[in-house]
Amino acid sequence: MKPGMAVSTLKTAVGQFVGLVLGAVAVKLLAVLAGPAGVGLYSILRHLQQMLSSIASIGGQNAVVQGLSSHKGIAKRQFFISSFYIFILASVLLSITILIFADFIAAWMFAGEHASAIRWLIIPIVLGALLFFFRGVLTAEMEFGALSIVTMLTGLGAALVALPVGLVYARGNSNAMVLFLAGGPLLGLIAAFFYVRHQGYFRGIKAIAPSGATRGAAVRFLQVALPSLLSLFLTLGSVLIVRSYIVRLYGLEGAGQFDAAWSISAMYLALFLTSLQSYLLPELSKVWGRELHSALAKAFHFALLISLPLICGLVVMKPLIVSVLFSHEFLPSLDVLRWVLIGDFVRVLGWVISTALVARADMKGFAMAEALWSMIFMSVSLWLLPYGLEWVGFAYFASYGFYLVFLTSRLRLSHGVALKGRKLLYWLAGFLIVVVTAWLCRDDREFYSWHFILILPAMLFSFFIMGVDERLFAQHLLSRLRLKLCGLSGRP
Repeated sequence: MKPGMAVSTLKTAVGQFVGLVLGAVAVKLLAVLAGPAGVGLYSILRHLQQMLSSIASIGGQNAVVQGLSSHKGIAKRQFFISSFYIFILASVLLSITILIFADFIAAWMFAGEHASAIRWLIIPIVLGALLFFFRGVLTAEMEFGALSIVTMLTGLGAALVALPVGLVYARGNSNAMVLFLAGGPLLGLIAAFFYVRHQGYFRGIKAIAPSGATRGAAVRFLQVALPSLLSLFLTLGSVLIVRSYIVRLYGLEGAGQFDAAWSISAMYLALFLTSLQSYLLPELSKVWGRELHSALAKAFHFALLISLPLICGLVVMKPLIVSVLFSHEFLPSLDVLRWVLIGDFVRVLGWVISTALVARADMKGFAMAEALWSMIFMSVSLWLLPYGLEWVGFAYFASYGFYLVFLTSRLRLSHGVALKGRKLLYWLAGFLIVVVTAWLCRDDREFYSWHFILILPAMLFSFFIMGVDERLFAQHLLSRLRLKLCGLSGRP
């Protein structure tokens, strides 16, 4: 394992952690003030905003990262300007479309209600799209410290507006939820702009003149971005359909219970996988042949080492986590969360492989994998949801199983890269540990201290599969952390 991978991942993870803590505080305030129904409304508006921001950004930041990482000099500058104006144009067109079709969207999702909120949603959608772009630039430049600060400020923005939004919503104004969605990205966007400018971009009007854009650079951007957009549209669209179906069957309260499980998964995966991808995507974009195989194997091994004890810890402590992050009203979400956490362990390996496909610009394989996940998740959810809300968690797990099988086959057949048998055996053993832990905790509604014993097998297994260099590096990191803590406390 490269020290650079661990250090860069840790550096980005610090920002992700602080941002997620602040975001969790914001959601906690909303959960207390608005209850499951308010969280349900917020979750659907947030999901709609995320999907439309991804459309406005033509598939998110991956195309920006891949393009800037693989170009140099004038070609890199042309790619930057071309992709920036594509973002601007797409945001304007999408905003006009939302204004025209707001009533139709409200009729489909909320039986005609909240059309005004959907119109106001244009503001957080555009802010989110621009933040995608700036984060992509900073990731390509490997400015992980700047990314951490941007993430922290994004969480701070959400925390600052959570209390007034909750109070206004409690008085019957649902449009306040849009302020919650806009408050998050605003502070992060301002900071990201200045960091990007510090990297030499946006230095004067001439530096961003439309004349700097070229057709070739725009085509190269769209070749990666459009398949990403398709996959994101299918993924987010399928989840949005499932959320809407949950509202029809179980009301906004059911949507709030589902969102509690979904949000916990998204929070810790954002902390770990997004941090890892920030390092992995630009790194894999630069290597070929045996170096690619080696880098991918190390990334998978590192992901397994961290994700196994992390997920088992969440499985054991999930009643406490739901109560702390939300409230006791959200304990029914534990039935969904049980399956979601098992699916997350499968998702970790798939995430590493899908990042490798993006780095190789294999957008066809990436889009096919995302489409497969979307169709299976949506189909199984719509089929089983009438039998209970918890079955949407099973659909999540099952869809990631098919997703992983497809990605593994694609990587081997199209790129000649396969994980060694020993690595796969390690993963299967880790999967078995997660399943057994989940089964032992399947009916828990309270957390007891003795439950920590169930985390020990995962921790011991991760320690067992560590290499000598990894153990030494882990000891070095712990020593540095101990010294910093001693320095903060004033102890020698």
